[in-house]
Amino acid sequence: MNSMNKLKTLPLSLLGLLLFFISFNYAEALPLFSRQTGQNCVACHAGGQYPELTPYGRYFKLMAYTIGERTDLPISVQFVGGAATSTNGNNGTGQVHQSGQLEPNYLFLDVGGKITDNFGAFSQWYYAIDEQVSGKGSIPNQNQFAADIQDWRYADHFVGNSADTVKDFIWGASLNNYAGATDVWNSSPMWMYPYMGSTRNYSTYGLPYNTRLSAYSVHNPGYGVYGYVNQNFYGEVNLYQSGGSGPLSWMTYPASNSNPNSAPAYLQGLNPYFRFAYQSDEHDGHNWMLGFLGANINQYSSCNTVADSSSYKGTAPTCGGPVNSPALSAGTIKYQDRAIDGQYQYLADPHTVTAQARYTKENISDPTGIFYSNPNNKTNSFMSKVSYVYNATYGAAVAFQNITGTGDGHYGVNALTGANLNPNSTAWIPSIWYQPLQNLRITYQYTAFTKYNGGTINYNGLGTNASANNASWLYLWLAM
Repeated sequence: MNSMNKLKTLPLSLLGLLLFFISFNYAEALPLFSRQTGQNCVACHAGGQYPELTPYGRYFKLMAYTIGERTDLPISVQFVGGAATSTNGNNGTGQVHQSGQLEPNYLFLDVGGKITDNFGAFSQWYYAIDEQVSGKGSIPNQNQFAADIQDWRYADHFVGNSADTVKDFIWGASLNNYAGATDVWNSSPMWMYPYMGSTRNYSTYGLPYNTRLSAYSVHNPGYGVYGYVNQNFYGEVNLYQSGGSGPLSWMTYPASNSNPNSAPAYLQGLNPYFRFAYQSDEHDGHNWMLGFLGANINQYSSCNTVADSSSYKGTAPTCGGPVNSPALSAGTIKYQDRAIDGQYQYLADPHTVTAQARYTKENISDPTGIFYSNPNNKTNSFMSKVSYVYNATYGAAVAFQNITGTGDGHYGVNALTGANLNPNSTAWIPSIWYQPLQNLRITYQYTAFTKYNGGTINYNGLGTNASANNASWLYLWLAM
């Protein structure tokens, strides 16, 4: 057995061991935060839908993960494995190494919880099996260990008198590594459905293109402050800097300028992200939120990217050293994203109904043509999801995703006409799941494209229809 096969069988062996423990009623060993608070998973997650948060779950996160008693072993693990298949075959458009068989995808290690009375963390690391990677490496898919979501917080809580204008005030500071990782609502880019996808088929995540302010997009060290007044008014501001080097390089591991498959995102100076929201009071199980969020991202590219760009119009940058050194003299791409979002929850046992929606408007400026053939582009996206869970056991959801934007060579070229393609795409993502235990869920999810890359029929001039990118995803999620 070669080393690659050994790595693939390791997670399956671990899964078998975990299921063995469950068969002997070891399911009481719940994940990290549940053990710390003494609460079951449904207390923090709506209908048990990890990572969708209830009001108590939002409060726990805002309080820096410090509620409850610090545990002796502040770790938990998650496993995701399943079978992903494309409509046009197991190695369809943009998909690599699919087999249509049940295979391991991710192992997550979660570390943190309460550290002191005011300081806590959610530090997640993952091991991805046979993951699609970018860059100029000779291996299209590879196993990878990486820093996932990092959210290290300090928080304090003021409680006033009933006659005070400010009766309740939570304030805090965060060190994190994704724009939006700090958010406590599931209409935000980092936490919106679909919550899990396959390492081998990116159609399981939905749209082929998205705005810069989207899930796992702004992956850089950041720090900021937040406040929550009277359990109604929320605001936060974070600043993000370049990753890949310096004392915070561990937050974007393994991205570095010497890794051909994982270049860091080089940012110019400090890049702001902000979020403001109004959260309603709870009434007979109902609560809702309306919010506004945005980011300004000024990004350099790597020397390799500039060298490979067919649209670059600037002066050839002076590059030397590691393969993914930043091309500072090539200028920056400027992204300005603004979004409005909302969320509704009805939480009344045994019923859980949740809905989220977000509209994002983006302006892109790339005067030297690093990524885009046009100096200016626009995109608009709309994301939404509705779900129902019965008795925290049986669930169903459906999402609608849409993006429109300017035609540009960045999105490809029609093979027949030579015209630039555009990002215009529409996807429907229904799913059903069964959760026999709080920490075990079996889900079937399907992604159906009615438009892809600007068209429905023969969108690329090669005879490819939008539906050729459809994907099914049957998976198991297990947390211990």
